[in-house]
Amino acid sequence: MTNPNTQLDFFLQVLAVIADNPSPRVVYPLMAANIDKLNDNFTQLLRNWATTILPNLDEPAKAENFAEVIFLFSNRIQQFPQGNIARNFEIAITGYEIAATVFTRESFPKKWAKLQNNLGGAYAHRILGESADNSEQAINCYQQALLVRTRQAFPVQWAMTQNNLGEVYSGRVLGERADNLEQAINCYQQALLICTCEDFPEQWAMLQNNLGRAYRYRILREKADNLEQAINCHRQTLLVLTREAFPEKWAKTQLSLGDAYSERILGESADNLEQAIKCYQQALLVLTREAFPQKWAEVQNNLGISYKNRIIGEKLDNIEQAINYYHQALLVYTREAFPHPWAMTQHNLGIAYSYLSGIHNDCDGGSLRSSAIRCFTEALQVRTRNAFPQSYAANKFYLGFAYQKDNQWQLAYHSFESAIDTVEFLRGEIIKSGDEAKQKLAEEWNELYVGMVEVCLTLGKMTEAIEYVERSKGRNLVELLANKDLYPKLDFYPNLETYQIHCDQLDQLRREIPTKQRQLELLIRSRESEERYREEIEQRRHELNHLQQHRDELLREINQLDSSFTFTQKVKPIPFEDIQKLLPDNQTALIQWYILGDRFLTFIITQSSVPDLWQSEPGDLQALNHWLDEYLQDYDQPLKTHWRENLESRLHKLTEILHLEDILKRVPDNCQQVILVPHRLLHLLPLHAMSLPNQQDKCLLDKFPKGIRYAPSCQLLQLSQQQERPYLTHLFGIQNPTQDLNYASLQVQTIRQHFDSAQVLVETAATKAALINDNNYAKLLHSAHCLHFACHGDFNEKSPLESYLKLANNELLSLGEIFSLDINQCRLVTLSACETGLTDHTSISDEYIGLPSGFLFAGSPSVVNSLWKVDELATAFLMIKFYENLRKRSKRELGDVAIALNQAQIWLRDLTHKDFEQCLDEFMPQIEEILAKLSKGKRLIAQNSLKQVRDRQPRPFASPYYWAGFIATGR
Repeated sequence: MTNPNTQLDFFLQVLAVIADNPSPRVVYPLMAANIDKLNDNFTQLLRNWATTILPNLDEPAKAENFAEVIFLFSNRIQQFPQGNIARNFEIAITGYEIAATVFTRESFPKKWAKLQNNLGGAYAHRILGESADNSEQAINCYQQALLVRTRQAFPVQWAMTQNNLGEVYSGRVLGERADNLEQAINCYQQALLICTCEDFPEQWAMLQNNLGRAYRYRILREKADNLEQAINCHRQTLLVLTREAFPEKWAKTQLSLGDAYSERILGESADNLEQAIKCYQQALLVLTREAFPQKWAEVQNNLGISYKNRIIGEKLDNIEQAINYYHQALLVYTREAFPHPWAMTQHNLGIAYSYLSGIHNDCDGGSLRSSAIRCFTEALQVRTRNAFPQSYAANKFYLGFAYQKDNQWQLAYHSFESAIDTVEFLRGEIIKSGDEAKQKLAEEWNELYVGMVEVCLTLGKMTEAIEYVERSKGRNLVELLANKDLYPKLDFYPNLETYQIHCDQLDQLRREIPTKQRQLELLIRSRESEERYREEIEQRRHELNHLQQHRDELLREINQLDSSFTFTQKVKPIPFEDIQKLLPDNQTALIQWYILGDRFLTFIITQSSVPDLWQSEPGDLQALNHWLDEYLQDYDQPLKTHWRENLESRLHKLTEILHLEDILKRVPDNCQQVILVPHRLLHLLPLHAMSLPNQQDKCLLDKFPKGIRYAPSCQLLQLSQQQERPYLTHLFGIQNPTQDLNYASLQVQTIRQHFDSAQVLVETAATKAALINDNNYAKLLHSAHCLHFACHGDFNEKSPLESYLKLANNELLSLGEIFSLDINQCRLVTLSACETGLTDHTSISDEYIGLPSGFLFAGSPSVVNSLWKVDELATAFLMIKFYENLRKRSKRELGDVAIALNQAQIWLRDLTHKDFEQCLDEFMPQIEEILAKLSKGKRLIAQNSLKQVRDRQPRPFASPYYWAGFIATGR
């Protein structure tokens, strides 16, 4: 044990040396020679000494001198690279706090601001204590410093504090990750307004490097774009920070550049990893273990990650290299000195052992899996759920997979269960960032749900497997719909007027906030658009922040009356019992698909019996993926001729690949109706048109007389079925706004006869302003029971939020704008347009992003939409028959929209040439009137097209292309 007197003598000696010359070259050798005295007692000694000496100094100048020396001492000990680094930071923080008792803001504003800035740095890099608390302390210190260090008075210091603040936001635990990173990027960009390359090259380069790291971690916008931004920033940095002039900063930039290359999406994966390894090896030329032990360990850990992922060379050699690098890192990253990096490296080592266990034989593999389990378990001792929920979930995730491979199924189940609960907790913490951040979180953890489903099936937990399937699907829309009708309790209000005002404001905010979030996401979807629309982005951010502040203020007002009310609630997963309750009777079955990594599952659920399961072989999934590739490749061709001609035969083949015969054997014989819940790419397909086994002239529709309807997920179906709406008596229609759809007018003018009242915006009157901004039309839209859009539509595969319906003057009603519509009286939206039912199939989390989702959120429980670019004449006949069937169904029941649509589809498919001619005779006066309005050239084209249809024998619309493209989604 160190003698306190000896320790005090050392401290006083250090202060005397610093007072004479605070240079690290002078101070650090003395510290290095007395490392044993910088122990846990030193902090208390420093505090005791200060409280004894400083108050008894008779002259303010002496107190100032002592405070100045302690401040300089704190600077030196904070940066001292030897000894116990965690303890060094504690000593520095204590010294800064002591100095702050003398250098107050009122008496010494400049020194106080500098002290706050340095104290913020100490908290930002502090090792002990909760990471979240340290970050908040650091942010508070930097913000305090900026009260004095304004841009006008101290521009350079202001810029440097902005940089420091950006670094803390980059690593902040509390709040939403997306918001924190946007805050960080904003801080760096603010600092760069002062620190230009010409005036402050070194600071400019440092800011570029920090900005690069923030872009690398950024959640909003495409990951590929962010990484390219990061790589560009780091490269810019290296133009200034050369190895010769700035060896340490050069090496740290090489480290950051290596990190960006290791995650890079563009280019060849192998090339990027080789680039990353090269950068890390360059960094080690300067960042040696002796001079920079902590950074050296970080590089060793990152080299381990790169070799684990490396493609070039033997996989076994690369994994063994990775394990060696991780062990090297652990020579410095001890649990005592660096608990969090230690836990991170244990986690990475566990992953490497898991990979290696899959390469070695069973005996060695079991030993390696045990090592992996040990590493993950040790990491969990530090990375607790409360402090590090993301890391905790990751460790539980990999621990579950290690148990799964080791056939310890119950332990795997519990690990996955903990991981999923934590991921869903993290999801609940994302409030301000919108759907994009939540979608990325869901995609990141998709394999966790897949693993849990497999474990549940192995343990015989069939109903739990279905529940976890549901928990992985369409969560964004589920949450939006579930919270849409959440209101405070009227009983707590003094009067009805105040209650109604609050409810109206809630309704408005719940429409406007998601809309603004989507508009902002669209503007920052790429680097080019972000640069092009920078001013508009800032304006949108301002508008969104204003709405969120209004929401928070409103919530405070409501909570004064109803303290239990929240703007959003955590949506509970749907239990299996509630899934069964979705089925109206014992003559209805629900068929749900789920795609795993190597096969797909088909669950068959009925009202009264236990669920049944059909599992494919790996070859079936390979065949399905090949089928889908060919289908989409042909559909992407401009004329789509080959796709149309092969659609029927392809649907026959899909029947075989999905093993429809085996599935139907599990559906009760008395079943009259089916609800289909597809997964991922299956959402794009007309599953209802698959041919029946051994009856290729019949399809799935023919087997179920009460129809086939679709649902994105069971929970979304539940939410739509809970929405009671008036029956279809009031129509609001959009009719041929672009004036180039010859049969849209025939369609709408015929349909409107089936309603008691109808308001139709015809051609040039169907503007966006009329639909959204005109108060009279807004009231009619709000009170309508049915919305019918006979217009052009388009699904934007690259940016689904930009999918649209085209209105007059070629104005686009985008998906983001559809979310803002108020159609809470609407029972049915019919999108008689092209590609209105397509969704984002690139999302492995199966988020339901497409035009139907917008109308479901806006208020309609049922949407009829199309899966491809539909034929205009066939669509007109199909829609006319659909509404005729719907009108005949005087009794409201679940599925009546699907029944009416399916009956119309079968009618159109089976329509004979003779019956078609009779229909034409009925509508010919209207058709001739429409054609007469066309120019001569267009009229000839339309007449020739009609002639080709009349020449098709024996059934003009027999091909699935003409009748199978529309589906009924919802109740």
